[in-house]
Amino acid sequence: MTSVQGSVVVDLLRPVIGKQGQVRLVVRGLSARWTLNDDKHPLLSVQLRDDGLIETTRDDGWNVLDPADVLAVEWVSRDTEGQGQYL
Repeated sequence: MTSVQGSVVVDLLRPVIGKQGQVRLVVRGLSARWTLNDDKHPLLSVQLRDDGLIETTRDDGWNVLDPADVLAVEWVSRDTEGQGQYL
């Protein structure tokens, strides 16, 4: 399996910033999806850093991830829009 480029991950995440739902990443080496946010803590921002890593923020903290490990991005909406959609 090939990984997703950092700019592609950022472009996929930007439209769901602030929306109700969950962003889940399929990450190399994990047996489960990694969830970036939840209903109480929506995704507030996402950026591709100068070092090539992706930084995401929520109201309760931030994450930094290596896009080389991302295999897929999934959006699970709380509305009917895009429910279970792989981005």
